[in-house]
Amino acid sequence: MTAWRSVLVPIALVALSIGCKRSGASADVEPRVPVERAEIDEALKQNRSDADSVRRYQGFVRIRGRGPEGGFSGRLVVIFERPSSLRIELLGAFGATRWAAVATESGIRVVFPGPRQYVEERDVADVVGRLLGVRLEPNEVMALMSGSGVELATVEPSEAYRQGATRVVLFAGGGRLELSDEDQILSAQTRSYRARYPTSWKRARRQIPDRLELTTDQISATLTVEAVDVNVALDDEAFTLEVPAGAVRLEPSDVAGEAVFVASPSPPRKR
Repeated sequence: MTAWRSVLVPIALVALSIGCKRSGASADVEPRVPVERAEIDEALKQNRSDADSVRRYQGFVRIRGRGPEGGFSGRLVVIFERPSSLRIELLGAFGATRWAAVATESGIRVVFPGPRQYVEERDVADVVGRLLGVRLEPNEVMALMSGSGVELATVEPSEAYRQGATRVVLFAGGGRLELSDEDQILSAQTRSYRARYPTSWKRARRQIPDRLELTTDQISATLTVEAVDVNVALDDEAFTLEVPAGAVRLEPSDVAGEAVFVASPSPPRKR
């Protein structure tokens, strides 16, 4: 009896080990089930309509994260009006403006009121990238803040499948979306960034997301909406930004010290 037991115990252990490995492998990977194109088109159409319904937006957004120099935090003022007008301000201590940027179809202007300096360029995405850590056009900022993650009018689905409770949409030319069963966009990925919406804001019947997680090759940040008004009348001068008399014009490369992700900002260098 002892001899049989000494043989059976190792065999049982081997069988148990193989069974656990097989069970773990099947549990780790959900099968991909193709999704009809009509279903995806309808979901994207609804999300585009929901995002486009946010015609005007103004509010305070808290940003926290990690960048090349370590942890950072700040408070932003974000104002936009479709199709192409955007204003972002980075607030410092006691609510003072460290910099204000206004982008329109004609380009972008950034004013640093403290040192009386400014930047004015045609390439909006380049300047936004230097200030926020990710190259973004105004319509991409609007897409992120209104919950679609990407500008849905500019992408074309190439493949879609269900994996567990999530539907994944791949786009021609790169990029992907993840959708919940409630047609909320859970995450969006482009060549420049990955955006994730961690809360069920549509289920809560909010018009806009209350939190956004944004990741690039340089930074990872969480943006939390503190207070926002949607589709209210904006100030007539919301997208007007005057250059102070005697202000010095900077090159875009000179503003790195005032970027959101710089933990201890220093004044931009004079040209």
